[in-house]
Amino acid sequence: MEAFLFLEHFLTYVYKHINMKKAVIMLAVSFFIMLYTCREVGIKNKHLQSDIPVNFITDSVIEEDLANIFDSLTVKYSSQLLVFPSIKDKTLLQNIYDKKNITDFTKEGLAKYLEAQKRELYSKLKKTTKLTHLKHLQKWEKTSQMNIKFNENQYLHIQYYESMFIGGVYNYYNYTERVFDLNGNKELKLQDITSMSKDRLSEILNKNIDKTTMMQQMKKYDVLEYNTLLTKKVPMTTNFYFDENNLYFHYNTDEIAEGYSIGDIIIPISWNELGSTLNLKFKKRMKIK
Repeated sequence: MEAFLFLEHFLTYVYKHINMKKAVIMLAVSFFIMLYTCREVGIKNKHLQSDIPVNFITDSVIEEDLANIFDSLTVKYSSQLLVFPSIKDKTLLQNIYDKKNITDFTKEGLAKYLEAQKRELYSKLKKTTKLTHLKHLQKWEKTSQMNIKFNENQYLHIQYYESMFIGGVYNYYNYTERVFDLNGNKELKLQDITSMSKDRLSEILNKNIDKTTMMQQMKKYDVLEYNTLLTKKVPMTTNFYFDENNLYFHYNTDEIAEGYSIGDIIIPISWNELGSTLNLKFKKRMKIK
C-alpha cells in the first residue's frame, strides 16, 4: 500500500500544481533551491548526523533498480530503510516504521518488504491511466530514505525522505522529521518539550522565518516573493526535531504558502526563546543551561 499511496499523492500533486508556466518557474529556481536548502538552518544548526553511542547498533537495507515501465517510461528506483538490531521493543519498532505493513524487523524481513514495495509501484505505474499522455521518452526517479540525524541522551531523531522526479523538471519531495524517546519507547510529542502555547510558538516562527538563509537569499534576489512570504502566517507543524542549540520546525513545499515553489524551509527556535516553558525533565536530560 505504501507505493500506491505515494504514487497517488504524487500524481495528484503534479496535476493540481503543475502547468507550463509553473514548470518554467520551477526549472528556474531549481538551481537556487539546491544551493541553499541544505544550508537552511543557518549558523547554529549543524544539520549533520551526531556521534552514535557505541552500544547502539544500526544497519540498513537498500533496494535499487532501473526498469522500463513502457517504451516511453524508464524508472530509477532507490529505497532504503534503517535496521535497528539494538531496539527490542516491537511497539517502538512498529512506530518507527509507521504506516508500513511490516512485522519482520530483521534485515532479511525489511529487504523482502522493499522488494515487494518496488514491484507494487511498478504494477501501479503500468495500470494508471494518468500516464497515457506520455509521448516522448521519460526518465523518472523514485527515492525514499531513512537517516539518523541525532542520537544523544537517548533521543533518536530520524528523518524520512521521499521524492519523485519526472523528466528532471517536475519534482515532488517530502521530509518527515520524527524523534523517539529510547528510554520511554515512544515517539516524542511537542508537549514533552515545551508547554508554550501554539499561538505563541507561531508568533516566534513568524519572527524567526526572516532569519533563515533561504529568506535572506530571497531578500536579495526575489524581493517580491520575499515580501509575499513574510505576509503569510506560519502554521504550526508536527514536523519538528532538535539539537543542542535549537528546536527546529521543518516545512515542506506549499505548507507555508500554497503554490510557492521555494521548496522546504526549516525555522529554528532557540532554547532561550522557550525559556521557562521547557519541560524540566527534558531540559535536564538535554543538559540545557
